[in-house]
Amino acid sequence: MLPRASQQLGVIDIGSNTARFVIFETFAIGAVRASYEDKEVPRLGAGTGPDGQLSDEAIRRGTAAVRRFAKLVRTLDVPRTLAVATSATRDAPNGGEFVRAVERSTGMLLRILSGAEEARYGYLGVASAWELENDIVLDLGGGSLQLAEVRRGELRSTVSLPLGALRISQRFLEHDPPKKRELDELREHVRDALSSVFETFGDRPRRLFGIGGTVRALARAAIEFRSWPIGRVHGYPLWDYDIEALGELLGEMEADKRRAVPGIGSDRADVILAGVVVFQELMRAAKADHIVVSGTGIREGIALEAVGAKLPAPAVTLAERSVVAASQTLSFRLDHGRDVASTALDLYEVLAGPFEWGPGEELALRVAGWMHDSGTSIDLWRHAHHSAYLIQNYQLMGLDQRETLLASMAAYVHEGGPLPSEWKKKFQPILSGGDLETARRLGAILEVAELTEPFRPRFSRSGDGRTVTVVFSPSTSSGPAGRLGEKVGRMVERAFDVEVKVRDA
Repeated sequence: MLPRASQQLGVIDIGSNTARFVIFETFAIGAVRASYEDKEVPRLGAGTGPDGQLSDEAIRRGTAAVRRFAKLVRTLDVPRTLAVATSATRDAPNGGEFVRAVERSTGMLLRILSGAEEARYGYLGVASAWELENDIVLDLGGGSLQLAEVRRGELRSTVSLPLGALRISQRFLEHDPPKKRELDELREHVRDALSSVFETFGDRPRRLFGIGGTVRALARAAIEFRSWPIGRVHGYPLWDYDIEALGELLGEMEADKRRAVPGIGSDRADVILAGVVVFQELMRAAKADHIVVSGTGIREGIALEAVGAKLPAPAVTLAERSVVAASQTLSFRLDHGRDVASTALDLYEVLAGPFEWGPGEELALRVAGWMHDSGTSIDLWRHAHHSAYLIQNYQLMGLDQRETLLASMAAYVHEGGPLPSEWKKKFQPILSGGDLETARRLGAILEVAELTEPFRPRFSRSGDGRTVTVVFSPSTSSGPAGRLGEKVGRMVERAFDVEVKVRDA
């Protein structure tokens, strides 16, 4: 029996509204991938006293949720599980009583996270998926809002505010649907709480990255209503007009009807409007027009810390970690992919000049090279088709949705076939006008790289830019056949409108 390429790690996260149990596959390179998830909605923060005291019923619900998760840990034979509790437990005078009740009932020790720790884990989760610069990571939970200020990729400061969707819904929204007066009072409260924080952060352009169940619920609803071509919330840009439209739609409904709205669900129907207000005020305070939704957050951050992942990291490093994890999970040859990608990038450097290509196109080509043969793990004869599917659907980090599509399309055409005609219309909301042609050209580079890589080619371009020369290494045991040279020449000339000269050194 072959040894496991990865190890399992469980994470239990008990929030104010929901409780989640996730099993991660962890990889030595510093990557994690969720392979199992379960959820309960114990609403630990519901019915708290004026001082935040947890009710006896909430403690029973929370303990029962952890008890069921503990049974799953044993049933699924998870070797190590980390359990944490956040805002409701942290703020409650009897939070320790809940921790002791869980330990007596399950044998598990819940670690109560401080607000700063919770924000830091959220930052780590987002930093594992995105190359961060000057950004804000926001985590809206049931009991609190965590903000992590990022400068030059590093975590600079954290703030925890009592603006959780469940907490402020219970305080301000008495009617169903809420009265305009209630929403106005809530908005003023949120605006006042955020104003001093953003004065401290400073007035500079920055991206917003959102994590947590509320932002994911709004993203799922927006994806459904806009017929967005990628169904995953990870990487979805939740625009201000998305949130405004959803707020108007949901604000006219009672909670029972909001439960039926795709993406919202029963566990957030009565708190989602408070979340809408918080996100609107966050974008106003940050002078941002959208929130990038991240599918990775606090639970990934906890797992990444446990495996010693080095973060932050450049996008190419994040992408490489997830591709290595994919190769170990799916059993495809990454060594060949690395060789082809290296040759493709050499040719890209020669050909990219006349085009408005940048780091995104280069990263897309690199990932396409690494994974161009990943589809052989499904079917050898249609592997380009399956490689494209895996690039689109495996959890690859470091790329946005456009870069992922470019990589997928380049892999699809790397054996000379055309792109599916329906892709132009299907992916129009994500791709710009020239992106399909860019994908075809990247695919042509990849095809040439795979054909020529065994002969260790060197590429150069003449001073006038009209001629590309391909020179094959004299150290190879036998030079490329003449037909191969002709084929390479035709492919490059057709895709890039240049003259190609192919010769042995």
